[in-house]
Amino acid sequence: MSSVTAMTEPVGCSVQGCEQPAAASLQVRSLCREHFLFTCREQLELCRRWQEDRLSGNHRTAESVRQFLAECSLQVADLALNGKELKSLERDQLLDILLRASDLSLQLRQRPRFAASIPVRLRWEKPGCAWEEQTRTKHLSSGGALLECRHPLRPGEMLLVARTDTGRQAKARVVWRRRELGRRQEIGIEFLDCENFWDLFWDLDESGDLH
Repeated sequence: MSSVTAMTEPVGCSVQGCEQPAAASLQVRSLCREHFLFTCREQLELCRRWQEDRLSGNHRTAESVRQFLAECSLQVADLALNGKELKSLERDQLLDILLRASDLSLQLRQRPRFAASIPVRLRWEKPGCAWEEQTRTKHLSSGGALLECRHPLRPGEMLLVARTDTGRQAKARVVWRRRELGRRQEIGIEFLDCENFWDLFWDLDESGDLH
């Protein structure tokens, strides 16, 4: 994972064709404000995807992600406070990056996950329409799960989730979805009215092993 450091000498942006002065450095590359903002957003998106896919073979580690988020937050805050002639849009973008980094850091602390396949039944309904689907989890967290779903869903929609091995049920909300070409839709859910739905002890080490 990359690290972010403030520039100590006035140098030019290292992006080919860019003649703007550098405002910060990322992955040992001097970047102007525009390219610094772009690269931060790009790296944060990679961090977000890692959060969704963690423990599924991704080469990143929680510690490297944590270090990047901390460095990114510090440098973005410094640029927002000390950057000269910042445009209003640039300040808004810096604030957005800072909020996203903070949110990802919070998720990293709160939701350890590990890979597990547990059979569940999903039920979605609204007046005049309902469906049920049998599927299996891919990752578990203390407050939710990642799983595949054939039916179209949007973040914010509600589901009833039932474990087919124990019969236990809980209401859940879809918090994100992803669908890539040639693959089934994946959704992330969080439980609304149940603690420890998976009946597990949540003591995870850095590798993701459950104890």
